[in-house]
Amino acid sequence: MKVKLYCKQAAQEKYLDEIFKGYGLDYEATEDQPSLEDYKALKGQGFDAVISIPHPTSDPEFEAFKEAGVKHVVTQSVGFDHFDREAAKRWGIGIHHAVYPPQSVASYAVMCILMCARRVHTILEGYRTRDFRINQNRGQDLSELTVGIIGAGKIGQCVAKRLRGFECKILCFDIYPNEELKEFCEYVSMDELLQRSDIVTLHAFASPENHHLINAEKLALMKPTAYIVNTARGDLIDTWALIDALKNGKLHGAVLDVIENESGYYYCDQRGKEVPAHIAALEQFPEVTLLQHMAFCTTLSANEQLRTSIEACYLALNGLPNPYEIK
Repeated sequence: MKVKLYCKQAAQEKYLDEIFKGYGLDYEATEDQPSLEDYKALKGQGFDAVISIPHPTSDPEFEAFKEAGVKHVVTQSVGFDHFDREAAKRWGIGIHHAVYPPQSVASYAVMCILMCARRVHTILEGYRTRDFRINQNRGQDLSELTVGIIGAGKIGQCVAKRLRGFECKILCFDIYPNEELKEFCEYVSMDELLQRSDIVTLHAFASPENHHLINAEKLALMKPTAYIVNTARGDLIDTWALIDALKNGKLHGAVLDVIENESGYYYCDQRGKEVPAHIAALEQFPEVTLLQHMAFCTTLSANEQLRTSIEACYLALNGLPNPYEIK
């Protein structure tokens, strides 16, 4: 059984042989970001599975996999909203995702929350332009603020536990309240959370129901001094509604590690290329920080992503129970 691995990371090089051999799989790896033409070129090479990173994958890609004899495709990410699941079913291709511990994203989210409280974007911009006036850089201590967590699953819970040490007020919204968190967090409705929070951090999963979970109506509930942090999925926020709220002074700022329609844009060299309109618009706001979907990117997470991606191939190709399968 043979696997094609795209977007190989240099830091993972030394682990590849060990992990693939441990699962009894042959492989070929490349650092290249795959294109449809690359998938078509797999025909006749004997690959049974493909491992890649998130990018739009629909009928043309699944047709190419079918023609090449590829039976399973694995994304090295927890999220899988870039897969057209119905297209995968039409072409009979199994699709799977990776998992990794919540600590990396949770710590990164707390970093983003602190960036809001301490106005780090403004401080960095002031240094870049040599504007060292102090008043515009005055932030707030997190202990003075209320932080709202939307989505208190594994990552959200990890964020809450980290925030506890900063002595801030923590609000949570989740359809499945966690008894442990109730000891130091207050569970409220999403609307109440938005109304009361100084900083809102999103940790909900991507789904049709959660598409534009934060829309114009929800943004209107927030304090004009508030910030929103998104390290989850870009389409949780209606980007143009967010832009309008920022433009009209209804919201103070944001730190966005993810953004709508990022697939095929992030993780590629975009130097000298046209910037998407919604990203260009957000770049104009002094209190908005854009990051390129890096919350997961630690050695711990990257290694576990790789291992579980390869394990997903092994389980799928051997017809074994597979917790990574996307149904």
